[in-house]
Amino acid sequence: MSTSDISINRDHENDVIYVFDERFDRSKTIHFSLNADILLRVDPKTKKIIGLTIESFSEIMPHFNDLQDYHLQEKFDSILEFLNAAPAAFEKK
Repeated sequence: MSTSDISINRDHENDVIYVFDERFDRSKTIHFSLNADILLRVDPKTKKIIGLTIESFSEIMPHFNDLQDYHLQEKFDSILEFLNAAPAAFEKK
């Protein structure tokens, strides 16, 4: 994944951030709620996490709150890669 593939949309008024890997079709994702504030978007074909919606963003991730979009793209690119790599660590070899 490349940082340029990551789309960041922030709704400052409602304190929500939308993160999405633009290489995938949004209309074909499935959604999973981790909790009341975090929604994961998953590609059903690859089973990869390709997006996040985080409500109460400034409370959940205050250290990211003042970052510009490009820096948020870098951070969330790393977060998505980490989330997608984690299951592989538990697979039997």
